[in-house]
Amino acid sequence: MRHIEGKPNIIYPCKWEFRIIGESQERLTTIIQELVQKPYNLIIKNHSSKGRFISMHLDVEVIDETERNSIYSALSSHPEVKMVL
Repeated sequence: MRHIEGKPNIIYPCKWEFRIIGESQERLTTIIQELVQKPYNLIIKNHSSKGRFISMHLDVEVIDETERNSIYSALSSHPEVKMVL
């Protein structure tokens, strides 16, 4: 595996994918609708082997690093969101 030093060079605006894990597809969908106030695409990806968790991919165009970090923070700080990548 190659280790990348420093900050990546991201050209904005760009499409960004957030991978979101939670327990309820309906609740995650509602949370994303409430937090992301711009057009986006949401794709259901995987369910855990026991069916407790679901992962979804959120694709959204971000205008800058501040907006990208703001969306990440809003999603990751929500109590029903277990993880954001």
